[in-house]
Amino acid sequence: MADFNTHLMGAAAVSGLAATVLVMTGQFSHPAITGYFVLGVIGGLLPDIDSPHSIPVRIAFMALAVIAGFLVVFTFGRRYSLTELILLWIGCFVLIRYGVFALLDHFTVHRGLLHSIPMGACCGLITTAMAYHVFNASVIHAWLCGSFVTLGFLAHLLLDEFYSVNLFGKKLLKKSFGTAFSLGSVKQPLGTMALYLAVIGLFYLCPSPRPFGEVMLSQETYRSVAQRLLPGETWFAGFLRRVTPTRLPIL
Repeated sequence: MADFNTHLMGAAAVSGLAATVLVMTGQFSHPAITGYFVLGVIGGLLPDIDSPHSIPVRIAFMALAVIAGFLVVFTFGRRYSLTELILLWIGCFVLIRYGVFALLDHFTVHRGLLHSIPMGACCGLITTAMAYHVFNASVIHAWLCGSFVTLGFLAHLLLDEFYSVNLFGKKLLKKSFGTAFSLGSVKQPLGTMALYLAVIGLFYLCPSPRPFGEVMLSQETYRSVAQRLLPGETWFAGFLRRVTPTRLPIL
């Protein structure tokens, strides 16, 4: 199984590549793309929330609680007083850091249903629904937020699966092979069924994916990307002029 640093770097690499493609399309703002990237990295750490006693997960939960608190404050900042905003921040922080954390510690086991493909879909759909209904994001923006979370989640599962292949041992496949990138658990049929029902229910809570699909599947979106896959006649044209300071006039 890959360690925390590997998952962090893997999620950052995959999310960074996807974010770079969005930058090249020229259709999305840079602050929004930065947010997508951060969500992708967070998604890459989510599968290990079923290991609440590990130090990285504790740190991640602390950071998630702080960020979620500030997102709530930013959303309702113009509506409530300073005292009310502080109480909202504290309430959100306590709910995530101690409430959700305690529930996960009590009801989950490592490499269980939370470490599966349908759970990755759930995390993405929850993000999409929250971005649209709570933070008033546009349909395309909300689905991009959810897509990056799921992308990072799946990158985590694939890394764990790759680490289950033993290229230098007598046995090519370790016992853990097939337990990471899974569609559910035969040993937990009710839990697996509930997870798929949650995916269906969350999908109906999200806005229609049609505008998002039209943008993502449009040839116009990727035309500029396809034209710039390789450089023209020269590499890094004009780069030195941009990074080299102009000469000062001689007095």
